[in-house]
Amino acid sequence: MVRVISQETYDEVVQENMQEFDMSAEEAIQDAINQFEAQGVDLSNIIKDLVLSSGDDHEISKSIKKLHEIKDNGDDSEILKELEILKAECNKDIARRVKAGKEGAYTLLLELLQARHKVTMETANEKDATFIINVLNTLIALMDVQPDLLDQKGVDVIKSILDNTEDENILIATLKWISTCCIKHEINRQRLFAKNIASNLKSLLQVGNNVKLLSEVLSVIRKFPLDDDIRVEFGKAHDHARELGFQLLEPLTNLLKEHTKPPLVSELMSTIASLLVRHELCATVAESGADVLFSVLADNSENAAVVQQASKLITALAGNDDVKRQLVKSGIVPIIVLLLTRHASNASTTASTLKCMAALTLREPPHSRLFYDCGAPEAIVDCLKRHPENEAVQKNGCWAIRNMVARCRDMNPKFKELGVEPILFAAYERFLKDFGFDVKSALRDLECDVKFDEQWTGKGVELKQ
Repeated sequence: MVRVISQETYDEVVQENMQEFDMSAEEAIQDAINQFEAQGVDLSNIIKDLVLSSGDDHEISKSIKKLHEIKDNGDDSEILKELEILKAECNKDIARRVKAGKEGAYTLLLELLQARHKVTMETANEKDATFIINVLNTLIALMDVQPDLLDQKGVDVIKSILDNTEDENILIATLKWISTCCIKHEINRQRLFAKNIASNLKSLLQVGNNVKLLSEVLSVIRKFPLDDDIRVEFGKAHDHARELGFQLLEPLTNLLKEHTKPPLVSELMSTIASLLVRHELCATVAESGADVLFSVLADNSENAAVVQQASKLITALAGNDDVKRQLVKSGIVPIIVLLLTRHASNASTTASTLKCMAALTLREPPHSRLFYDCGAPEAIVDCLKRHPENEAVQKNGCWAIRNMVARCRDMNPKFKELGVEPILFAAYERFLKDFGFDVKSALRDLECDVKFDEQWTGKGVELKQ
């Protein structure tokens, strides 16, 4: 278990070093850091510079105090100046953000945001918009890696802005704030989702072609299917993905038809893939126009990042057997093999493409035949040779080989002729603990000499009725 201490405890040790042992400030700080780290204490939330951490003399404390004094009657330029100071301090490290949070910065900023947002709902102008955006950007800096600060009042403010604001720059800043609040925080995601934020996201997808706004909307959508909060035993990632899928997959697919090239194409495909958690959702994308993938791959065949996201989307779609067959029937197989060959030097793209190949050939001997005829064995073995130490490439390559030959053993001589057997045995030695069983399964289906360990054996005790 990670040990933590308070800022006060750290400051006391530094002061003691300076007073009792006549150390300089720098020596006292370094000695305190060494002591605590040796004891396994996490100092990430501690401001280590003694001068900065001391009481009201800290820039954060002075800025928050000043904002409290001028928030009601102060000039906008004066408030904006203090907001800039507070944001700059929060951007330095998590320790400063924690200190600002403890001193009430979140409540203060929310009050500023609420007061000005009510004004803009009645008479919006550029000055008010600039003020709101600055407050939102300060909130983002404050809550980075500490989303716990968000409360129900904050959720209500977010919903109000999305419902009543048309200014695109305010919407972009609000969406960034939402993303910050949702990372590694399941309760925040559930609170926001309960406010029917999905309808706001759907509306934003359908307004205009502001690339920055669309990018932030897509980023927020991808946050809700996350399951990254270790403090929550059971989250609602699947429920969120399902609901968003039913509402957003059709407009997302239509957007993909309009943006088949960067900067949005990769984000669109990644977002669509994150929502494909049910068979009917895969069918929805297929019906809305999965053939757009062919245009995307044709327009971006040299772009490794786009190819990687396209492979992930195809893998997700292949979760539905009917959609998988439709994709293969449409002629996706030779394109996949070509892209695997073309980007063989890129480990990440290679891993994604191999996984896509494994998904398309799973329990489908006719698909395996097509891949075989298009030169897949040569491409797979070449990739395994190029990236012997890359875990994802080796694992996904094993899956692809196994799925191809499991029901088509006549392909085995070809793979062996290409020298796959020593490659797989080397992978087994290197990744035994990670996915040794997958490597052995591929070797087994290739009819190589491989021995499986018996997982459980009886003790020979006679059973009594």
